[in-house]
Amino acid sequence: MNKQLILGLDVSTSVTGMCIVDKDIPPDDMGSHILLLDKVEFKKRKTFWEKADVIESVLSDIFHRQKLSPVVFALEEPLLGFQKGMSSATAITTLMRFNGIVSYIGRRIFQVDPTYISSSHARKLCGIKMQRTSIAGMNGKEQVFKHMSENDLKHVEWQKKKNGQPIDASRDMTDAYVIARAASLS
Repeated sequence: MNKQLILGLDVSTSVTGMCIVDKDIPPDDMGSHILLLDKVEFKKRKTFWEKADVIESVLSDIFHRQKLSPVVFALEEPLLGFQKGMSSATAITTLMRFNGIVSYIGRRIFQVDPTYISSSHARKLCGIKMQRTSIAGMNGKEQVFKHMSENDLKHVEWQKKKNGQPIDASRDMTDAYVIARAASLS
């Protein structure tokens, strides 16, 4: 019997979070359903196409060398509109373009059509109750990280910054987990 693997990606041109879960194994305290929880950072990559090449290399490595072949390839749906103080038309356009390229690369490597899940739907499926930033005292990514660090991902030892706080990319990896987990529940 083939494993029912789900690859979830939180695509960004600065850090792309990635997670592979086994759909047939329910979440537990040890995270045995998580086969991969990682990030791709693009700090040293100057151009859009260098970043695409890196993603292609990483996804190819997952498929060919690590022999992980997802039956579901899920990506967080990119923003479709402006968010107050956060997104410009240029940022949204760039993210949409990169998301499309990553979708194409993943489809070609894994031979699976991409599935797109909105962050709000994924969070709801995972039981994360979101509050406005003004009420929660933290933005959406922080709320998701806090919830998952206390639940599904409590076993994860996050890489730390010099100040002892988890690295910023831990939020992207958490978002990728939420996308993968939501796809397993859909």
